[in-house]
Amino acid sequence: MAITILMVCYTLLAFGIGWYLFSHRSRPFLVFHPETTPALSRVVTAAGLILMLLGVVAGAATIINNSIFLASTLLVGVVIIIVLQLILLHWFPKG
Repeated sequence: MAITILMVCYTLLAFGIGWYLFSHRSRPFLVFHPETTPALSRVVTAAGLILMLLGVVAGAATIINNSIFLASTLLVGVVIIIVLQLILLHWFPKG
């Protein structure tokens, strides 16, 4: 029961962060300005779509409740977030 509740939270977070990134592909967010950098806009758009897709897959994994599917979904999500953070470091203001 606890894993189901946690997976629902994970699903909502993944989809919510994906939606946030996708909706901010042409306006500033945090310290980033994708409206002035087309490459950053493409990265934010792709990351948003991938995270929303991950949210849908995590929702399916939660409904199916297969331990292997749940674990692999969590692992893929962690890898996606780490890669996104490392890519966004390129546009992080220096100084």
